Amino acid sequence: MPSKPARSSPPAYPTSLIVHAELSAKRRVLVRLLVDTGATYTMIPLRAALAIGMNSTVAAKRIPLVTVSAVEYPPLVTLPSLTCLGHQLRQVEVVCHDLPPQSAVEGLLGLNVLLRFPAFRTFIESIQAYLV
Repeated sequence: MPSKPARSSPPAYPTSLIVHAELSAKRRVLVRLLVDTGATYTMIPLRAALAIGMNSTVAAKRIPLVTVSAVEYPPLVTLPSLTCLGHQLRQVEVVCHDLPPQSAVEGLLGLNVLLRFPAFRTFIESIQAYLV
């Protein structure tokens, strides 16, 4: 009797949502970002900010960032343009901070960007009554 071929079933839910985003200022760069609904701000690596011509060292504003080992104060800068998920956004505040080198992504796509996408706003509105 022939054996049945092994069936692989897709996971019940994705383990993470990773998207590509184009960051633009004087130049452009493409980065991989993790969709993070727990992040208030979008985070990009320092090297990406430098690559597009932004100088994060002169940022007027720094915000507290709680990590596993300490509280850090990375710069918060205004990115001229961020294109992601089919939308081009202008004047987006982003935190410039490097994730660990072992990370599968270069940064995080936070709520300050996600809430500017109509589909995400619709999702939030549809579950608003259930949010704690």
